[in-house]
Amino acid sequence: MAYFIGIACPWILVVLLDRIAEGRRNAELSALGVTPEPATARSAYILKPDRPY
Repeated sequence: MAYFIGIACPWILVVLLDRIAEGRRNAELSALGVTPEPATARSAYILKPDRPY
């Protein structure tokens, strides 16, 4: 039980917040008339890092 609370719960929260942010981003882009890119199975932060190293 401690494993789930200490390790798995934070990752579930990160995934959930990422999905919410992606949905809001797509809604905002749609309101501006921009066609958003199709959603990927991975986080946009992993696919497009800020730093090249």
